[in-house]
Amino acid sequence: MGMIAFNRNTGVNLRAANTPASAPMAASEVTEAVLVAHLTALGLAVNSIEIHFDPSTATVRVAGSVERQDQRERLVLCCGNVRGVAAVDDCLAVIMPSAVSCWRFVQPGDLFESIARDAYRDADRGDDLRSANQPLVGGAEPPTAGWLLRIPPLESLSSRRGPHAR
Repeated sequence: MGMIAFNRNTGVNLRAANTPASAPMAASEVTEAVLVAHLTALGLAVNSIEIHFDPSTATVRVAGSVERQDQRERLVLCCGNVRGVAAVDDCLAVIMPSAVSCWRFVQPGDLFESIARDAYRDADRGDDLRSANQPLVGGAEPPTAGWLLRIPPLESLSSRRGPHAR
């Protein structure tokens, strides 16, 4: 996928608990160990990947292999949507390739339903879009402005919908 830009001033704050969350996170505070711990806490497998962080450019390089495309995209999102990270250099290989998702920055006031309406012309796909961005996004709260989300192809979304399923 190559180099993917992120908003280095938004995202998950991985600072120590005694540091105010509102204080900007410097790139020097992001380390490989902090990122691996973050990914592990989210339940993402990190045993077959390598993570390197360059504080001079605030870029995370992710290399190795994953089984599926959605795993690749989730790893990239969870590395990039971290305060202090400006870009992710995706050097991951996918063993079982599939359709690639589009990317979209969340704008102030966006909801998963409004993003789904824009992307799929179907606001009812908001829950599917939320699921596609797990484990990064939480429960029922709206997406965070400034974060980058994955917008999977419509045909790859869950078909668990009722009579209006496509």
